[in-house]
Amino acid sequence: MSHPTAAPAVEPAEARIIGDLPPAVEYNLGDTTIVQARFPADSRFRNMPVRLNGMLAAPLVEGGPFPVVVIFHGNHPGCPIPPGDEVDRWPCDPETEQPNYRGFAYLVRHLAGHGYVALSINMNAENTFGFGEPQPGERLQQLVDLHLNALAKAAAGGDNPFEVELAGRVDLRRLALFGHSRGAEAAFALANQRDSNLNGAPPNIYGPVAGLLMIAPAVVSVDPTGGSHAPMALILPACDADVLFQEGQHFYEAARIAPSQSAWATSVWLEQANHNHFNELLADEQMGRPDRPDCVSLLDANTQHNFLKSFAVDFLTAIFSDDPAVIRTAMIRLGMDSDAPAQDTLYELPTRIATLASARHRLTLLTPATADELTTSRVGASVIAEGITTHFCPEGYYTPAMLPGSEPCRRVNVAIPGQPALVVVSWSESGGALRFLLPVGANNLHLFGGVSVRAAVDPLSPYNTAGVPQRFSIQLTDGAGNRANAPTRPDEPALQFPAGVVEKSEFFEGGLFTGRVPLTTIRLPLSAFEGVDLATIVEIALVFDQAPSGSLFLGDVEVVRSPISQQETLDAPPSTEKIAAAEAGDVEAQRQIANVYRPRESLGVHYGNVEKAVFWYRKACAAGYANAQVDFYEFAAAHAETASDRYLEEAIVCLEDALRQGHRQAILNGAFRAVFIDGDHKTGFFRYALFEETEPDLAEQRWTFADQLTQAEIDEAEEAAAAWRASNRIKSYDDFFREVNSPFRQPSTPPPAP
Repeated sequence: MSHPTAAPAVEPAEARIIGDLPPAVEYNLGDTTIVQARFPADSRFRNMPVRLNGMLAAPLVEGGPFPVVVIFHGNHPGCPIPPGDEVDRWPCDPETEQPNYRGFAYLVRHLAGHGYVALSINMNAENTFGFGEPQPGERLQQLVDLHLNALAKAAAGGDNPFEVELAGRVDLRRLALFGHSRGAEAAFALANQRDSNLNGAPPNIYGPVAGLLMIAPAVVSVDPTGGSHAPMALILPACDADVLFQEGQHFYEAARIAPSQSAWATSVWLEQANHNHFNELLADEQMGRPDRPDCVSLLDANTQHNFLKSFAVDFLTAIFSDDPAVIRTAMIRLGMDSDAPAQDTLYELPTRIATLASARHRLTLLTPATADELTTSRVGASVIAEGITTHFCPEGYYTPAMLPGSEPCRRVNVAIPGQPALVVVSWSESGGALRFLLPVGANNLHLFGGVSVRAAVDPLSPYNTAGVPQRFSIQLTDGAGNRANAPTRPDEPALQFPAGVVEKSEFFEGGLFTGRVPLTTIRLPLSAFEGVDLATIVEIALVFDQAPSGSLFLGDVEVVRSPISQQETLDAPPSTEKIAAAEAGDVEAQRQIANVYRPRESLGVHYGNVEKAVFWYRKACAAGYANAQVDFYEFAAAHAETASDRYLEEAIVCLEDALRQGHRQAILNGAFRAVFIDGDHKTGFFRYALFEETEPDLAEQRWTFADQLTQAEIDEAEEAAAAWRASNRIKSYDDFFREVNSPFRQPSTPPPAP
């Protein structure tokens, strides 16, 4: 079977292995205790013994500081459960304790090879039931603090028990959390707790959390309501026999309806994957998968490891890279390209994907959170059902006895992961529609890339033919009455008939469907709608004209756009003539190309290619071209404020060269930097004094900080400035333009009088 919507094979620059793959080193920070405050001082459960050990790997190459990834394993017995007991007994001998953290050694090594400091920490103390019942999150916070505080000391050049060189190589302010099973909900809880604590609290030694990767997540003690403060990705194994109904989807569903959710999220349904194979220490789950035709054969453990490694690197690239071009490539590989149809494979494995764009990149028409959305959309305009029936299903699990009339929701018959609020849409003959009117102010779709719908086929409805996919169309109508229809693809992943069989039930009418029915994303690019004015769209409709009958679970209808533009540059890219000239050594062409590729944002969308921009800046700077040297510094200084300072040191060297050549803007930048960043008031005084004869107003600025200098220092700086002016002059951009042999830029102002 071909997969025309598979992710491209191109690999992001930041996803390439940096040097050799490092070893995962065992570390032991020693034995200590953590406090369980709910127990009185004389209780044996008050002070809980813990062993602070785990595995760590760091990049072998020099440089840094590198972002940090912490991995939480799941709730698999750490200490043996004695015969006849129901829980383990904590603590136990290190020889008998199961080192669950070692199950992610492969991932720790892989991440370190891609430029991250990665840790898999021993979470058995958090997960044990054999040492009292703690307050939620109490053990977790203390355990993680102890590990990361030790890491921070080692990074600062202090005591290092990790047996890996870490001084100056760890950036705990760039932190991602990964979690497997119960470890996923722990990661979610810690990320949101830390973010809340950061509000008005003293500076923390780590965080806030930049991203969450939740692997086969469980939901047991954590309330996902409110969503995530950081970008979040879920991997749901389709054949999970531990978290049996993929309850971790609740984290995504909570984010989708949370008013405060601004970050993006994605949920990946990985076919034929199981729960345990993500941790190489664990065997397949013992529980069976009865009557699951899609789970007759499973992915082997190595295949699941490779999927997670690839997905994890792209996820980290998407949250940590400062290069729009690299981020876009990573997000395409993650299946999050808002401008393209939904993919049916990721990393060459069959998957289905649900995507939630960040708040600023989506226009939501239907969530649905309440039944009101069946008549009034999220943008405050009418919703009209024609020739179809609609039924609102609130979130959660319920029986028809609990909620009379809820039979169409199939909550007792069909396992819909996350049990989201949704609408059941049914039609008995072709041509019906669900129409969403757009008010003025919300009807200009030029800024968007596609229409996104999240849906699944009801396997128990008589309106659907078993084994046959569903189809429908999306229709846009503009202010002039023009209409454009685009049908969903025949093999649309979200509209395939679910795999499973119907078992009879003595309790529930309609029987039990043994398969899983995840709501996943359908995307139709706006480029598919020809003949309408996207600036004046008055209606978006789902038209059920591609099948004679049908019934769908409908979760979301949105208009979405990518946070990163399809085009790298905000303006037209460089011409082939300019590129050829730059390659031949034309420094002005090099400067212009670099400036075109500088990252920038317009109307909430990012453009640029840092790698290309820096490449050409370096070429022109190495040639001594002062205009490019100044531009490179200004780019690097702005980049340091918004992304990273990785280019600042070399850009300062370029700036110093432009200063020696007398470049006016270089002198200004250098003066400001000397005074307000380096605290070198004497150098700043000297540089402002260079303007004494040409721009006295600028020269006056040196007296605003003159009280920081002695009279002798002032006199020395004044003499040095006078000597410089006697043999040099301040030059403008145009002066340097005239000095280069380039046809691409002419002086914009006449040369100054001699």
